[in-house]
Amino acid sequence: MQLEKFNQQNIPQIVDRVKSMWSPDYGDAEFKLLYTEMVVRHNIADNDMQFQITENEKLKAITFAEKKDEENSIEQWYREQYEKLTPEQQIYFKNGREYLHMMDQKTFSYMNDDDVKLSLFVSIEKGWGKNILNQAMDLFRSRGYKNMFLWTDCECDVDWYFERGYELVEKDIYKPFCSDGFTYETFIFKKALERTF
Repeated sequence: MQLEKFNQQNIPQIVDRVKSMWSPDYGDAEFKLLYTEMVVRHNIADNDMQFQITENEKLKAITFAEKKDEENSIEQWYREQYEKLTPEQQIYFKNGREYLHMMDQKTFSYMNDDDVKLSLFVSIEKGWGKNILNQAMDLFRSRGYKNMFLWTDCECDVDWYFERGYELVEKDIYKPFCSDGFTYETFIFKKALERTF
């Protein structure tokens, strides 16, 4: 299967796949879905590096990437959703968005102009993630990018990156998300894109 341009009509499938990991502890099911959709949409940059793989017209995996400080089209959607929320929901929504932006900026600070950031990487069905990621990395190499950066946190499988040779660039604690007995850790990784033979 080959990389295809991401179809934004597939956003609900991605949200459904990641909602258990990325939705907040706060709120009803509708708010949790909306919050998760905000996370997904935040990672869709206005460029030609938003990809999906399908088989028999079924979505299997997606990967989104961006260069330093690229824009995305979330602002209008974000404002429209924000205005519909209760004051308490608005706080959660805003805090989540600020966290995403802060981590993006930290990651960009390590990057050069010939590096690329993997913004989102989701396998809808097991076994498809490696396929789409390998194809995306080959494309990044062909476009002259030297390194691929990404950030993640303790809500994801951090060991997956260590096991596959990603270099840990930064490990930190995000205090606003910590609670008694729980330390919210963040990680920035780097992967060289040069082929080794």
